[in-house]
Amino acid sequence: MGLSAYLFAAISCGIAWARVHENPRTGRLAAILLVLEAGLFLDMLFNGRWLLHDLLQGEAMAEKLYTLRTGPQIAMLGLLGAAAVGGVALAFRSLRGRTGAAVAICGMIFSLSCWCAEVISLHAIDAVLYRSVGGVMFVSLIWVLCSLTTSLGILWDTRVSRVNTSSIADRTKTQPLSQRFF
Repeated sequence: MGLSAYLFAAISCGIAWARVHENPRTGRLAAILLVLEAGLFLDMLFNGRWLLHDLLQGEAMAEKLYTLRTGPQIAMLGLLGAAAVGGVALAFRSLRGRTGAAVAICGMIFSLSCWCAEVISLHAIDAVLYRSVGGVMFVSLIWVLCSLTTSLGILWDTRVSRVNTSSIADRTKTQPLSQRFF
């Protein structure tokens, strides 16, 4: 389910970028989200987060710190939560007037937060993420929701950007030549 969700989001970001790549503001955001979604897709394909988790776990065991992991895991999750809330607030604050862009960024923030929570792998969080809900892991539903949020947000921003660009171009065409340049 995660593969499909992140592939759908990457394709949506690619479509958004193709539609507005000449608009630096919207095109750059679409390109960045495309790269991140493609990265999450590849992570799902090759289990990159679990390779990183296993590496960190192995290092903790080698250093005989594994039994002391709960405190640092809770601290990291707290920092992750604060960073996510700060990122969402910053996105909506700095992107006033571009609600679609802010929504897309929020979807990405939540995707990356889920990825980090899986790498940190606190047992209590894992028990919730990997619980079955109607035959589907809860984390799969999170992946789908995050991917849909990113996809719909960037496509919304692209549509608004194209409409605004078209209306500016239409207004410019109807203005006399002297008003276009002065």
